[in-house]
Amino acid sequence: MSLDFQQIATQIVGFLILLWLLRRYAWGQILSLLDQRRLDIATKFQKIEREKEEIARLQASYSAKMAEIEHQAKLRIEEAVVQGEHRAREIAEEARGEAQRILEKAKGDIDREVAAARFMLKEEIITLAISAAQQVVEQEMNAERDRAYLIERLDKVKGLK
Repeated sequence: MSLDFQQIATQIVGFLILLWLLRRYAWGQILSLLDQRRLDIATKFQKIEREKEEIARLQASYSAKMAEIEHQAKLRIEEAVVQGEHRAREIAEEARGEAQRILEKAKGDIDREVAAARFMLKEEIITLAISAAQQVVEQEMNAERDRAYLIERLDKVKGLK
């Protein structure tokens, strides 16, 4: 195997001419395409980073708003509970007052009824006593019979109670 220097020299000259042609006509375009591609990729990465930051900011804002909404809802619920308890106490107080008024009215009605019944009983006793006295006076006086008659009349009055 021998080396053919002419063939090696021809290949080196051809390679150098190819390099020169590539550098003169294609290398600039290839490098500009690669630079353009590198810029596009870098721009896309920057855009992705900006979008990530925006998403993180929006997510933080959303979380803060949700926390504020939850806080406001909790405050409103607590306020509604306090108002409900206050209203329940008011209703209970009104009911107690109404029950007290009804009780006092019933006591007054009972007292009036008792007074009226006492008055009627008193009138009945007076009437019975007068009647008994008239009958005793009209009849002849007999202690045993008068006593039995008065006991009978008093038992009649006790039955009215």
